[in-house]
Amino acid sequence: MTLPIVTLGLKRPLEIEVTVITQTFWSGLAEGRFLLARCSHCSRLSFPPRRICPDCHQLDFTWIEASGRATFYSLTRIHNSPPRYNLLSPVSVAIIDLEEGIRLLTRLLPTDQAPVVGGPCQLVITQHPDGMHYAARPAESS
Repeated sequence: MTLPIVTLGLKRPLEIEVTVITQTFWSGLAEGRFLLARCSHCSRLSFPPRRICPDCHQLDFTWIEASGRATFYSLTRIHNSPPRYNLLSPVSVAIIDLEEGIRLLTRLLPTDQAPVVGGPCQLVITQHPDGMHYAARPAESS
């Protein structure tokens, strides 16, 4: 499933180090897909991608596409941040629970809909001048 791609004029929120372990994830974002690592032995999903399964400590992984459907677990707004993140202050962030069972921290994109803890949200791919990243926004009403 290809996720929505939102073009933003600012640099990515963090410097990205692409490694052998994370290369597939970042390539997936460039294709509009948010990939999760699945252990080939115990089927545990993990994010961010790791070298070793956090459950069974095996080294073999496959990749699955996240649906992008999620729920807001927590919301906050950061008004002051370290100088390294000056481009981001103030910034809204959220902890979201993906439908697949992964909890992650991400930026919250502004929309006309107010985010609500426990409410539905959508994972989106963000395109920046220096590459791809991801964020969340409230799910569109049906």
